[in-house]
Amino acid sequence: MIFLKRLFKFYINSSLHVACSVLALAHLTLLRLGGSGSFSFFCTVFFAAVFGYNFVKYFGLAKFHYRSLTTKLKEIQTLSILCLIGFIFYFFMIKNALKLSLLVLGLITFFYGMPLKCVSSKSLRRITGLKIYVIAFVWAVTTSFLPQLENGLELADIHYIWIMERFIFILVLMLPFEIRDMYFDDLKLSTIPQRIGLYNTKILGCFGVFLLFVFISQNTNAVAFISSSLTLLFLLLFLTKSRPDRSVYFTAFWVESLPIIWWIMWFVLDKLKESCTF
Repeated sequence: MIFLKRLFKFYINSSLHVACSVLALAHLTLLRLGGSGSFSFFCTVFFAAVFGYNFVKYFGLAKFHYRSLTTKLKEIQTLSILCLIGFIFYFFMIKNALKLSLLVLGLITFFYGMPLKCVSSKSLRRITGLKIYVIAFVWAVTTSFLPQLENGLELADIHYIWIMERFIFILVLMLPFEIRDMYFDDLKLSTIPQRIGLYNTKILGCFGVFLLFVFISQNTNAVAFISSSLTLLFLLLFLTKSRPDRSVYFTAFWVESLPIIWWIMWFVLDKLKESCTF
């Protein structure tokens, strides 16, 4: 039992869970296109997500306190290095159209965690009010734009409205995290809950869910519509139940699981639809 708890904490803290969520959203975009995606593409996205998140979360600790790193942090550091190697290996196997976008996303991730000293003493993460929008942009491009390129679409054929939908979805999904940290985040960050309060943040999130429902109501695919509608209901539930004193696992596991739940619902409904056609 102790081993399972330790394994679960490692799964969460090492960003494996968030990487699975990124992968789920990317595959959902491909399913929406009727595509599948290559193994190299999924490996590249997964390894990039693990390394990117761990770089942002732990680079400072590893840089300035290497000798005093705990065993857990050293394990995460080892995993991150392995993921970086995996990313580099598969990067050269993916389509050329994806490579430039991934490099741009890599630069954004780097400067999200590290300041661009020739321009500012602050990283993107520390610029007032910018944090949540940078995260939403990176997620939206990674999980909506890149899969469309992977599926062979040219820039003129990209469904940019899908990227907008995903951006709004991630913004709303981030609000429970913002609420959880509203009393711990530096006031200079000026997060949404810090600016407008807990109640108004939830109202804003509900408006975002309404916009998303307007988007998905245009979808004629029954599987996509039902799974997306159920996902929005879960998102509303998580949003309304969010409080600053919630357990860290409410957000780090349950809220972060929503893209995976969405993917599972799509998969199950699609299989049920197939079985009903025979």
